[in-house]
Amino acid sequence: MFRSVLFIQYAIILAISFVSGVICFQVFPLDKSMKLISYIDPRVLDITDISVWGTILPLIAWMVLVLFFATHPYLHVLAKLVVGIKITFFGFSSVFLLTQQESLLVYSVWWFPFQLIYCFLLFMLCSVYSAKKVGPNKKFVFSQRLFVTLLIALSVICVGEIVSISYILPRL
Repeated sequence: MFRSVLFIQYAIILAISFVSGVICFQVFPLDKSMKLISYIDPRVLDITDISVWGTILPLIAWMVLVLFFATHPYLHVLAKLVVGIKITFFGFSSVFLLTQQESLLVYSVWWFPFQLIYCFLLFMLCSVYSAKKVGPNKKFVFSQRLFVTLLIALSVICVGEIVSISYILPRL
């Protein structure tokens, strides 16, 4: 029961945040949108000049932010907010890519699938440090197995994204 409620909560956050990013893109002028995108993830602006570090560093930055808040006993709620902000940027950048000429293939092969999987895995990363009730007290437990599984999954997806950027996108 608890896991299904959590899945519904994450799906609602995903949908609302993504739509919020779409709306934000419509409100911002294009030059301001490009400036914001260049600060958060410049790969979206120049798809031809993407390095391995340009792929890994944004992912690590989001992971560190989520882990910082998820492992804090009082600020753990902010971890979901950070993921919500990431999803808002995902929606924002998606509209930018879709409004560019010849970007539908780039969007469908690279941006959408990998960012969606990253967002789901970041949501799961929010659950790494959880409170368990032991008698009258709460005990905070760090799930090492979940953490290692998520690190492996994020690494595999990151390698898949690098392969997609390096070998599949240039052939499209």
